[in-house]
This record gives sequence, structure tokens and C-alpha cells, in this order.
Amino acid sequence: MLAIHSSPSLLCLRSHGLRCLDPRRFRPERCGVALLLFALGGVACGDSDTSMLPSTGTAPDETTDGESQGPLYLMGPAYFNVDDVETYLVTTATFDANTSFNPTSGAKVLGEAIPLVHDGSVFITDSRAPVIARFDVGANDQLVKVDELSFAGVGITEVTSWFVYIVSDTKGYVFDPAGRRIVVWDPSTMTLTGTQIALPELERDGWTPRLALEIFSPWRRGAELVVPIAWTGQDEEYRFANGLLVLDVEQDEVVTSAEDERCGESYMSVATPNGDRYLFPSHFSSAQHFFADQHGPTCVLRVRNGESTFDPDYQLDLSALGTGSAAIGAVPDGIGGFFFATADEQLWNLPENNDGVFWKLSHYDFATETARPIESMPTWSGSPYYVDVGGEFYLPYWRQTPDGASLTTLYALHGADDPSPLFSFEASWTGFGQLR
Repeated sequence: MLAIHSSPSLLCLRSHGLRCLDPRRFRPERCGVALLLFALGGVACGDSDTSMLPSTGTAPDETTDGESQGPLYLMGPAYFNVDDVETYLVTTATFDANTSFNPTSGAKVLGEAIPLVHDGSVFITDSRAPVIARFDVGANDQLVKVDELSFAGVGITEVTSWFVYIVSDTKGYVFDPAGRRIVVWDPSTMTLTGTQIALPELERDGWTPRLALEIFSPWRRGAELVVPIAWTGQDEEYRFANGLLVLDVEQDEVVTSAEDERCGESYMSVATPNGDRYLFPSHFSSAQHFFADQHGPTCVLRVRNGESTFDPDYQLDLSALGTGSAAIGAVPDGIGGFFFATADEQLWNLPENNDGVFWKLSHYDFATETARPIESMPTWSGSPYYVDVGGEFYLPYWRQTPDGASLTTLYALHGADDPSPLFSFEASWTGFGQLR
């Protein structure tokens, strides 16, 4: 099953040729004047005053003598405010149509922090310092902070969630864009290992590299980790190019790298049953390239199973499969296709549509090479992401209600059929997962 995740982006003004609202990636430095409009109430992503939210919820099963009493799930509700983001680590015993919980009932973390669930623990960054904190399940199945690791000693000034990847129980990676390096750490002991991977091959004059390390981007094949690469400029604009980095996670070294300038940069990847990988852009670059940079149709590249370069003979016109406009994706359907979105240009051109609600979902089938619109789904305000909960994928959808509140609905995926709503809560979101 499938879901929705994200990367940095909030609101880009019409004068910049791009408008987008995505509550999963609140980056004030990318908003400029838009942040001022946000502060004045033009676009509200959430409200930290949660006193009016319902407190009814499904309490996790209590523990007896430290023994777990059934499944336990993580919810990551978030409230996006002008000054900061409040992320809550909430636990529930259910993950189905009957799930209900208080979005502020768990531990609170400041900043746009995407929780990483690994081996029953939650690892999360902090906007105030270059640290990763570990939360374990404690009394009454509530998450409790038990340790944290600072990266200040190796010269890193900020650790962002989308640059963190857990390789194994004893190995994690943190990408440092400024240092063009990966710093290796141990999640089990919350210590630095002393190993660093230098990445001089990512250097491009005037551009800062970004390794796509969120769950829907890199993929493992044995001892190798294959990671899509993008580059951004001083104003957070995206270079029109794709990169690929192959790492040996046992030796902690670069195997090879590749680059392709036929399409805009890749962000998400989807696998086919034969192991091929298809790489897709997100809303915060696709719209820029299509509308502002006038690069033409959005395209998708392929990496053949076992290969480490882009297939020179393959290029999929994603725009043509949807509305003909800027396209983004993708969410795998689990059987041989994917869901994606294209911009509705009539909605894009509406002067009042600065909240970015103009992305319409479609489905593509690899076998038949055909696409169809998903009429039952709402118009999207950002990239479709997917989350992994217990080995199944789900699609989170965020929207702003007419009264200005944030509402997240999680959709279950049923192959190529239309997704169906599972449960909702009054907040934005940063992540989900299964703790046991």
C-alpha cells in the first residue's frame, strides 16, 4: 500500500513563476515575501493552539513488566506556525478505519522533523541544534527521549530530516551539503563512528548538491545504496539535471556516480517487478522548470536493474500522460504502476489560487503504457508522497479546511484502483510508522 512524503517548500509567489504550498516542508528561507503574507494570515498551515481539538483517541495497550501487548504505531501530527513547526510523536494501538487519537498527546519536537522508525525506536532531528534524538517506547507505550547525538563536533551546523538515512541497526548516514560529505553514526549507541565519506564528485560550480535520502528516493541492492542527486542554487532554484550516486554501505565508499541533463532533477523513485527504477520530480522543481524556466514537458528517466547509469534510450513524457502540464510523482501502486499528478493550468492561473491547489492525480500502468485520471481524489496542493507502515504503503493527503484548519486524511492503496480514505485528524503531518 502507499502514501505521501515530502521535501522543502511552502509558498512561492506568482512573480517567481511558481506557487506551491506543502505543509510537510516548511522552509522560511525559501519563502521570502511569501512568509510575510503567511504571517499576515494569507495562508495558514496550522495553529499551535490545540486546546479545542478532540481528546478522544485509541490509547495504546499498556505494558506489563516491560512486555508489549500488541501492535503499536507512530503518528507524526504537525502544526506549522510562522515562527516554527511543532511535531508530535503520538502512539496508537490501531491503524485502520477506526483509528482516532489526540494529535498533541505525544512528545513534542520543534522544527520540521520527519520521524524515522527503525527497530522499534524513533529517530528525529531538532531545528535548534545539529542533533539527532532517539525516542524509545516507555511506560504506557508512550515515546520517551532516551538519547541524542550532536554533529557539531564534526563541523555540521544543521541536520535536516531529509538528509538522514539509517543503513542498519549499527549504521546511519547524515549528508552534509556544505561539506560535500556523509558522516557515519551508530543508531544503537548514538555515537559517531569516526568515518566520513567525501563526495567531491558532487561538486558543480555555483550549485549545492542534495542527496535524496527520504524513504521514497534511494534504494538498496545488496551492499549498494543508490541515491538520486539534485543541485540547488543560491536562491534555492533547481538545476535542470539528474544525478545518481552509488555507495558501498559496507565499505562506506563511493562506487560510482552518473549525471543526465535530459530531464529535471529526480526526487522519488518507483520500482517495477523486474527491478528497474523510474525517477520522478517533485512539485517544488517540476513547476519551476515547466512554468518559469520553460523547459517543456516533465519527463521521467529509468535506471535498469543492476545498472548504475541512466538508460540513454528511455524517456517518459509524464506531462502528456496527465493534463499536458507540469507533472510530479510518484506513488507506486504495488502491482506494476504508479500514481502521479499534473497541474491543471486553469486552476494554476486563478489569481486567488496562491495555496497551490492545482495538482490532479492520475494512474499509469507500465504493462499497458496507459494512464487514467483519478476522478475520485481531491485536487492536490503539493507532491503526492507515500509512507511505509509495517511494510505497506499509504498516501497522506493534507488540505486546509474552509475555516482555516489543517486536516490530514490517510488513504489506503488498492493496486491500480482508486485509493480509499482510511482515517483523518486535525493537523498536518510529518510521518507515520509501525513501532512493533
